[in-house]
Amino acid sequence: MVYEGDTHDTHITAHIIDETDGRSGPSNSTLFLLTASHTINDSYMSLFPPLLPAFIMPALGLSISEVGWLATVFAVTSSLAQLAFGVLTDRIGGRFLIVLGPLIASVFMSSIGLIHSYTLLAFAIAMAGLGVAAFHPPSSSTAGSVARHKRGRMMSVFVLGGNIGFAIMPPVAVWLVSRFGLSSTPLLAIPGILVSVLLFFKAPAVKAVRHTASRSFSEMVRANPGSFASLLGTVAFRSFAFFSFTTFLPKLLHDQGFSPIAAGAFLSILTFSGAIGGLMGGTLSDRLGRKLIIAGSLALSVPFLLMFLLSSGVLKGVFLAMAGASLLAPFSVTVVAAQEIFPDSKAIASSLALGFGLGLGGLGVGATGHLASMIGLSSAMIIISFLPLVAAVFALGLPGGIRALRTAADDAIGDQERLKERFRVIER
Repeated sequence: MVYEGDTHDTHITAHIIDETDGRSGPSNSTLFLLTASHTINDSYMSLFPPLLPAFIMPALGLSISEVGWLATVFAVTSSLAQLAFGVLTDRIGGRFLIVLGPLIASVFMSSIGLIHSYTLLAFAIAMAGLGVAAFHPPSSSTAGSVARHKRGRMMSVFVLGGNIGFAIMPPVAVWLVSRFGLSSTPLLAIPGILVSVLLFFKAPAVKAVRHTASRSFSEMVRANPGSFASLLGTVAFRSFAFFSFTTFLPKLLHDQGFSPIAAGAFLSILTFSGAIGGLMGGTLSDRLGRKLIIAGSLALSVPFLLMFLLSSGVLKGVFLAMAGASLLAPFSVTVVAAQEIFPDSKAIASSLALGFGLGLGGLGVGATGHLASMIGLSSAMIIISFLPLVAAVFALGLPGGIRALRTAADDAIGDQERLKERFRVIER
């Protein structure tokens, strides 16, 4: 591959050119590499919660409120820090962040089994969060440029990788610690170290975006204050609910008599179904519009979350799967929506959707833990189940509707025109 600058009226940005066909954007092999790396990187986000109720909380004597604040620390570093990394990527490039992110996340998060101090545990979790955060802006902005058309589908493939990693880690971590003890957690760093080595040799260049006549990001925010507020509100309240469930679900199930392995399996059900929902949401948004998919799926998740909390037996798993699919269906869609709202600053836009908004929601997890200590965890989670409805209301303020449908129609027409052109070439 070679890398060329593409000059526009508003800005100059770097594109990756596939030598085999000359199309702008990374090749499919690049998308596969970034998606696989995303799987490993985000797997470390779900290492901590399933080990809490049966292993870490008893070992360190932690209260549920203290656990909530640990989750908040991770949310701040893994999410809010993405905005800073997005700015850094736009200004100086971000390949080194793609390489270092999984390494830092894996080493620090896998060390938690060796730590016997609350302060040191918070430090390790914070550093792991920074590693997770560093990877996302440059990798998501690169993955989003794979194709000019069907961007919702392409981004959903990339996000699918992260969600699969999030789903795989809980049962693996619980099995390892159940069999070999907390001191075995450093073994979990191996995949992250290996993928960082691979990325060192294979990761694509992510060059800086040099703005000339274009508006600065702050100017674009001032020009679109309603869309900006709607985007942050949507992501923040969805993330508030999601982080609260992923943090406290193992503890909730442990209190109900489930084994650590069963609790880890339920967490995997939530995130794996979310991965499938995210893939479907991204694909459907290309045809039905971003706003409809985001608002509709968020509203749909509320009854499923409530039915999960109030049911038992097999139905509990079924309702949790439906809740995960609907709650995470808008995940990749909000990233694409952010990039469409702020097209001249895609890395920063990605960090808003994947990071800053998530971090705002993650700040509420500490409050969830404090609420649970006062009224009980079950009652607290019932209240949290209504938060996606608030997110859906914010989503109604996003641009979309007829414009999105026209974009989808234009994409279809473009596909037909390219197909006709290929036949003309063959006939010649």
